[in-house]
Amino acid sequence: MKWLAARPRHQTAGYFALTGLLLCQGLPALNAQAQTGASSSLPGYRQFAFILAADTERMLVADADGDGLDDMMTFAGNTISLYFQTPAGFDFSAPGTQLSLPGNAVGWDISDNYASETNNKAWSLIALIDGNRILRWQVEDRQFVEATALLSGLTGFLGQGVYRLNFSRDINDDGLDDLIIPGAGQLSLHIRNADDSYQQPLAISSDMQLRTILTPDNPRNLGVIGADNRRQQAVDLTRDVGQSLRIPLLALRDVNGDGRPDLVSDTDQRFDVFLASPDGSGDYFSATPDYSIDRTAIRERLGEFDVDQLDFANLTGVLALTHEEILQDMNGDGIDDMILREGGRVALHLGSADGIEFDQADQILRSGGNVLSVFLQDENDDGQPDLWLWRVEQISLGDVFLWLAISGTINIEAFVYPNEGNAFARRPARRITVALRFPSAVRMISSVEEVRDRARSTETIVPTSRALLAAEQAAAAQPGAAMADLLVLLDDQVNVFYSALAPESEIDDDRFLASIGYQRTRDDYEIDVRRIIDEFDIEINRDLNAVSGQQADVSLTLPREAQRGDIIATDLNNNGNDDIVVFLERSQTAVTGVLWLSGFD
Repeated sequence: MKWLAARPRHQTAGYFALTGLLLCQGLPALNAQAQTGASSSLPGYRQFAFILAADTERMLVADADGDGLDDMMTFAGNTISLYFQTPAGFDFSAPGTQLSLPGNAVGWDISDNYASETNNKAWSLIALIDGNRILRWQVEDRQFVEATALLSGLTGFLGQGVYRLNFSRDINDDGLDDLIIPGAGQLSLHIRNADDSYQQPLAISSDMQLRTILTPDNPRNLGVIGADNRRQQAVDLTRDVGQSLRIPLLALRDVNGDGRPDLVSDTDQRFDVFLASPDGSGDYFSATPDYSIDRTAIRERLGEFDVDQLDFANLTGVLALTHEEILQDMNGDGIDDMILREGGRVALHLGSADGIEFDQADQILRSGGNVLSVFLQDENDDGQPDLWLWRVEQISLGDVFLWLAISGTINIEAFVYPNEGNAFARRPARRITVALRFPSAVRMISSVEEVRDRARSTETIVPTSRALLAAEQAAAAQPGAAMADLLVLLDDQVNVFYSALAPESEIDDDRFLASIGYQRTRDDYEIDVRRIIDEFDIEINRDLNAVSGQQADVSLTLPREAQRGDIIATDLNNNGNDDIVVFLERSQTAVTGVLWLSGFD
């Protein structure tokens, strides 16, 4: 299953809320141009109109009946509706099946990892009801069947409302979904056994996020449609006020080299590692962590920031109160090691199959000055990660006052300690200097105001989507090129540009080194903040601008103008070709739209 338009090759939202869509102004010049000489149909596609309930908030696609074709789920309050796809397409005249979730605080999830009565894995809707029980619904003969209880008597915590919780996950990589129940400041992990029973819950400290939404309507009435940035979208307070709980992703990876995933819990107070049972018998994780770092104790040891003791000749001296913990294999034995930095002291603790001992460090490095951060990265191309220690020069209060009126420079230095197997070199082999040049505070404030003014007067955002469509013209236009098609929603039509967009470049693993143009043969770099601000521009309609001056290959006519519209592309029937979903309007009576489905002759 997948969220509508949640495809790695496209820039689309994993899921979308239908609230807060604004009127698309359209671009008349492009609109008229696209109609001239453009085809009016997509080969192999069939059009289906849909009308959904006015209070529909979200849509999900999933193969609920197991026929290989993705179906559509809609969510309106606590009511879930399923529209099934058949070889003939969709029938949106009425839902194929519906259910109403019980309770006042409901977190739901979906999974295809729970066995049905025939012992085959089947699609399931799972819900944590009021924090105390978990129910599961399955689909048989395209109908929701009576709920079955997975767990009861729980002491979980949920905010009021109905929302996606993502609490059904395979924690121990055994092919079975386990359950993660949020509680007061912790998560309870229920590991599932092969017979569908559950092990005793494991309590994990966790920083859960309770999000409260209270966003006013867009004060400038911007024409923003389908924007990922919620600050750009209008929000109706009657439909988008409330709370939602987010379970953080738990790090599951093999940290001790036994081939079994271990659990890493990383919170502001603690860093805990639970090692998997070595022989696979009994509980998968022990009730207590195998090794831990008490971050609260570290902060108490380093001391708290006290303005009365602040050294005004060295304001950056407060970095001595900072600390870092890095769990990473530094000696290539397949077992993660721990690097602890407290101020300018860096301690290396080598890991073993049984864990890490913190009573005695295997190596201690000390650095003077104001240590900003450390990280591991191979600098000399020997395949082993080296230690990079970043240090910033002293900054006085006088420097700060001076920079209010004139420009200044701050030098940041990186010292590279080569990897020597089970330790790092005692002395750095390289020193890299990055000069951070910035304008005066007055100039910087003025530049920021200019950027803000440009943002306020920016052009209308036009809804677009990348896609891969079933059309011979796409391959003929750019043979052999991995180009994406572009869909543009303008007024009463959808314009299609074949092979219009180049694939997006991958993000470098280390963005900072990539941003300064790092090279092994160069030791001095510069970051000019003034130039960055002056050249900064808010890029609106980037994909649309890429086809400026081009004629659309296809112009699909909509039943009427998109008053409140959005467009999304996703493969609904798993044939390798994207299907097109266009939302025309959300009114007080209905959510209307059009679907173009591929796979038809």
